[in-house]
Amino acid sequence: MKLISFNIGIKIDNSKEIGNFIKSQDADIVAFQEIIKHFNESVFEIYKSKKHIEEIIGKKLPYSFFGPQWIADAMRKNGKMHRDFNGFIEQGNEIISKFPILKATNEFYYKHYSLELEWANFHTEDHPRCVQIVELNVNNKNLQILNLHGLYSKDKQDSKRTLNQCKYILEAAKRKNIPTIIVGDFNLFPETKSIGILNKKFRNLIDEYKIKSTRPTFDDETDKRNNVVDYIFVNDKIKVNNFGVIITNISDHLPLILDFDILD
Repeated sequence: MKLISFNIGIKIDNSKEIGNFIKSQDADIVAFQEIIKHFNESVFEIYKSKKHIEEIIGKKLPYSFFGPQWIADAMRKNGKMHRDFNGFIEQGNEIISKFPILKATNEFYYKHYSLELEWANFHTEDHPRCVQIVELNVNNKNLQILNLHGLYSKDKQDSKRTLNQCKYILEAAKRKNIPTIIVGDFNLFPETKSIGILNKKFRNLIDEYKIKSTRPTFDDETDKRNNVVDYIFVNDKIKVNNFGVIITNISDHLPLILDFDILD
């Protein structure tokens, strides 16, 4: 089976490119971060990514679950317009799948779903953050996927928030002793203690496969991997056949591609 995890970028007009890429990859499961659901037809086309991508993919991945983080009609800073959506949108995470969804929750571990009116304090306060926990029926085997877009940190280093986030994700993933995959943009570098929390119980495929970057532009000579912020973790009930990233500039993140089987 093939799973793709991809932060597609709210600021980029790339829905057609993303949809065609996913279609060309013939994936079985896709986990998106920063995907946008619109409520008003007046919303600018750039902010209708969920609709446009699903139209391109069509019936190949018929099952989906969208988990919103916030709702807004614009981003304002100190009362002045910063980015106008021209109507209400939700930003969130989404899992789309070839396989039926058995259970799905969207759990907030930082703040709550809210109407976001003021963005001047984003760098210090951030917006609400949540994790999708989705259980799929894969040929009569249960598969659990956790999908998140992690807390913002400018330097991608540890904080009390990021440590609590990764503790929450670990405990949520361990609630069921079934095949489990954790994916997402964590907004954290690999050497952080926060990522180390997950490394203790799950295989970190970014480390295992020595991925140097999950962003399109990086310095290939550095050993610090200061452009790795996206991850896939698996437990011992997942057989990894192959893992990697595909170099593309259709987003400000690279797609993570996992070829896997579920162990009996």
